[in-house]
Order: sequence, then C-alpha cells, then structure tokens
Amino acid sequence: MARQNRSQRPQTSPDRTGKSTRTSRNSRQAMQRRAKRRKQGKMVRRVIFTLLIAAAIVMAPTVFFRVSKVTVTGDTRYTDEELVRTSGVQEGDNMFFLDTRHIISLLEAKYPYLDTIELHRRMPSTLQIEVTDRVPILSIENNGSYLLMDSAGKVLEKTDSPAENTTQVIGASPDGLKPGDWAENTSDDKKDEKHEKILAVLRLMELMTQYEMQDSIHSVDINKAYDVRVQYEDRYTILLGSMDKEKLEHKIQFLQAILKEPSLPESGIIDLTGDSEARYRPQEDSTSNKTVVFEDKTEQPEETQTTEDPTPETETDKPDADTTDTAPSDTGEDTPADTGTEDAAPESGQEDNTAAVTIWTYRYL
Repeated sequence: MARQNRSQRPQTSPDRTGKSTRTSRNSRQAMQRRAKRRKQGKMVRRVIFTLLIAAAIVMAPTVFFRVSKVTVTGDTRYTDEELVRTSGVQEGDNMFFLDTRHIISLLEAKYPYLDTIELHRRMPSTLQIEVTDRVPILSIENNGSYLLMDSAGKVLEKTDSPAENTTQVIGASPDGLKPGDWAENTSDDKKDEKHEKILAVLRLMELMTQYEMQDSIHSVDINKAYDVRVQYEDRYTILLGSMDKEKLEHKIQFLQAILKEPSLPESGIIDLTGDSEARYRPQEDSTSNKTVVFEDKTEQPEETQTTEDPTPETETDKPDADTTDTAPSDTGEDTPADTGTEDAAPESGQEDNTAAVTIWTYRYL
C-alpha cells in the first residue's frame, strides 16, 4: 500500500517547473522596476522642491521686501524731509535693488556739510539713512564775504560774517572756490597749487590741534607768505614768519612752551621768526625797548626740558652791554615776572626804560 501511494502522487511536469521559474524572475524584475520608478520619483520631487525654493528666494525680494519707510539718524543741520526727498527713494521700491552709491552721491552733491553717509536695510521694509556733519574750523575772507571750511579742506558754506568758533583767515585768496569744492584737488594725483596759502593754514591748524591750542587761535593773517601773523586769543600776536614745513612744527612746540611760562606777561607780541630764539615785546609800535628773549637750545642734548623752573644764563653767557639785564622802570608797562634770576642794577645815568632781557632755555626731546 505504501508503494502504491507513492506511485499515485502527482508528478510536476517539466513544463510547469519552467513556468514557475519564469514567473519568479518576472516578479523580481517588476519589483526592481517599481523600486527604480520610486527612486526616480523621489529625485524628481527633490528637483521640483529645490526649484520651488530657489524661485521663492529669487521672487521674495521682488515681491515682499519693498520700502515702506525711510528714516534718518545722526546729528545734521538738514531736515529728514530734505534728505529723504533728495535720496530719490520712493515707497514701494525694492530694498535689494536700490543703488546705494548713487544715493550717497546725490546727497553729497546737494549737501556740502554731510561728512559720512551710510545706508542700512532694516528688514523687512525700512531703509535707514545714517549721516554725520562736518564741522567748520576756518572762516576765509573773500571779497567782503566768508567761505567756511572744515579741517579736510572742503568748502561748506558762504556767509556774510565769520562763523562762531572758527579761525578767521585773511589774505588766503580763495578765488574760484564755492560750497562743495576742495582746497586741494587730488584728481589724477596732481596737486592744485592755486590755493597753497589755504593749505598752509590747514597744516598750521592741524599742528595747533595736535598741541591743543586750536580753540585759542582767533585769526591767521597770511596775506604775506613770508610774514604770517596769528592772533592768540585777545592777548598775543604771534609772528611766525614763513610757513616752512620743516620748521613749522618746531615753532609751534616752542610757542607752546613759551605760553606755559608763568612769568610771561598777559599780552603783547611773540616773535618766532628767529632760528634759535623767540622774542617778546609789549606791543607792535612800542617806544619802550623792553624785550624778553626765549632762547631755543634744542640741538644741545645734554640740556633738560624745563618750563616751570627756568635756568638763567651765567654771567659769562649774558648778551652784550646793550641787552644786559637791568631793572625795568616803573612806567606801568607789562614786564616779565621774577623768574628767579637776579637782574643787574642799572648803570649810572641809565634811564629806567632800557632793555630788560631775561633768557629761558628749553629742551625738546
């Protein structure tokens, strides 16, 4: 019976086995095709998503970031309305397509006082204009009117009178200059020599600022380039002579030391035209021959600087008889205070208003 049952089992035909193998192979291929289509679909979706993101990035500034407000910040004499109107920026303009350089050039051309101009985009829709103003330091006389100029040499304004807190400049000949122009033309690396006197005054004021005396300079007379005169407050007239670049700073250093000397009279003339000394006298056309000499011994390295404890010359170093130290007369004129030197007694028969010479020595390191 067992053998009969085995013999009666159905047998798989060769054709049916081949068909099953083909079906299995087709199924695997179909699965591979479906997986490939799914992968391609993912790639297509990713490309489409990327394109949509890129389009949004490109279109967002155009569609969304539009100017709805323009503000002005900073300390300036011009009104917000003036600056906004001149900038040319309109409500609805695209924030990212604004030509900032062109806007800045428009503002600079229209308003000479503007110094720095910066544009800031404040998202999503505000444009901020930040400005600062130039400060005039010179009032340059020009045929009855005055041109106001800042420390960089830019003409800011034309006025009928000198501006407050500026130094009046006489004899600088600012021919052809107008608000917005510069004293020195640096285009093409070529220097404009036409306004050389103004440039010399600017160098002088730069040194005065460096040595903290700029606020005391009331006027500069440069009508004669070899005889420049500076009015220091209402007290001293400073004779600088020529404005030699190599010597000018040293003269200002020397002047600063002289002005710190406590025995210097309250007003008068300080003459810095000499090469190695400065002289003080009470007034320009004084009949008195009183003179105070400040000797400059900068080239002697062994000397030490002193402004509060002056060192008088020895008897052997004193000047000739016509400038020998003598006691000043009681004429009411300004005389140097006692500096610790012992003045020689006047000679017999000599008048009291003869020269009284005191010498201080300064050393600059």
